[in-house]
Amino acid sequence: MAATLPSDLAALVVSFSVYRLIHRYADGPSPSLARLTAVIKATSTFHTSITTILAIYFLRRCRAQWADTGSLGPVGKLSESPGINWHGWSYPDDSTNPLLQTHSPLGNAITAIECGYLLQDTISLLREARLRLDLVQPDSKPTMGMLLGYADKTLLVHHVGIALALLVLQYYIHQDRERGVYIIVQFLLMNGSTPFLNLRWWLRTYHPSSTVLCVGSDLVFIAAFYMARVWLIWWIIRGYGRSHGYDSVWEVFSTKMRFPCQIGTGALWIANTAWWALLVRSVFKRLPKELATVRKAMHVD
Repeated sequence: MAATLPSDLAALVVSFSVYRLIHRYADGPSPSLARLTAVIKATSTFHTSITTILAIYFLRRCRAQWADTGSLGPVGKLSESPGINWHGWSYPDDSTNPLLQTHSPLGNAITAIECGYLLQDTISLLREARLRLDLVQPDSKPTMGMLLGYADKTLLVHHVGIALALLVLQYYIHQDRERGVYIIVQFLLMNGSTPFLNLRWWLRTYHPSSTVLCVGSDLVFIAAFYMARVWLIWWIIRGYGRSHGYDSVWEVFSTKMRFPCQIGTGALWIANTAWWALLVRSVFKRLPKELATVRKAMHVD
């Protein structure tokens, strides 16, 4: 019998290969920075839309299955085991909590698809940096350091960091030792703000004179970023707390979550909140000027 790839590994390979073929085809015989950037944005919009839809479907299906089997309990308490002590801290016992213990081929596949996309998009971001470098130094032999100088470093760090974490997860999935896939997929709902980011970029790049649309896309993106990357973290912590019968998000975060989870979740919330605040500041800083432009155009008409 021929050996077959595990479904999650197959999903990773297919995701990486499909996106790589799309980007290679778009590159064509005469590479273009503008064309590659547009393809990166288009595939980003497609991927994040699909994974957000898949994540919502997966999360809703899990909740429905738990309700059917009675795993949720009458008041949403998923685990009523005694607390455990870890390095002097007392935490709820999650050994029977489906939020952390559920094994799902679909959930695993979603994380693998995300991993494949991030690995491929990292290659495309470095290719984009190479094309930028060629505009300035067309005859140079670029080193990695030179490429990083022309790359979007924030996006690269984001891609590489999450891709490595998801690769480690794939290792645990291969050994049937994965935990917390439900919560990991919840975090992938952050992808939901990316299509609005790319719409904003498209309008401001190709239709900068459409001031009303540009301002509207700014405001929509502010709301989408807040919901998908700031409020979402609060929602996930609240869900975990309610699985043990706690309603206070702060109590859960400060006294019921393991210390590594506190550090990771807290750092992510602080970073996302800071980025959101900077976004709000930049949008509202130029808003009066753009509104004046709209009023002037209306007066001329």
